[in-house]
Amino acid sequence: MFQETEVLKKGFTIIEILLSGTIGLILLFVMANAFFNFQKIGLVQNDNAKKHATFERTLMMLKSELIQAGYGLASYRQGIQITDQSLRIQKDMNLDGDLEDSREDVVYQFFQEDNKLSRKSGQGYFQILMEPIYSVFFHAHPVDLEQKGKTPCVRIQFQLNEFDDLQEATLCPLTL
Repeated sequence: MFQETEVLKKGFTIIEILLSGTIGLILLFVMANAFFNFQKIGLVQNDNAKKHATFERTLMMLKSELIQAGYGLASYRQGIQITDQSLRIQKDMNLDGDLEDSREDVVYQFFQEDNKLSRKSGQGYFQILMEPIYSVFFHAHPVDLEQKGKTPCVRIQFQLNEFDDLQEATLCPLTL
């Protein structure tokens, strides 16, 4: 009397749907996290590239001011005073025999407490060239030249970020 009918299964069970949805959400979360980390790394690299470009411009300005002061020429008799934190370039611009007139000296100084590299011309105020910068050291190279009265090279060691390698740039007088 009763006929057995076969029920055909069409579709998915609730457990299969929940399981596949959970796996999909986990994959979506992993991909979004990777995307945001990639974006963050790109921003950090962009900031580092900007810092390097700014520091390169600062080195070019320093080189230009050394050349304008006559650094490296046989007639160069003015002074360069180098300490670990600063570099002072002196040039008798008006040829009056003294170096105390305004604008006759340019000072590049690294303020370690503020992580700022600044520049001052004459009696003016320090202008910030670059911030933040992790460390900058100025050296006469080789040191014994400064003691013999000869013009030394100016070596600048710098670290733009805390975990970067220590880099250096050396500006030497041209000798023929």
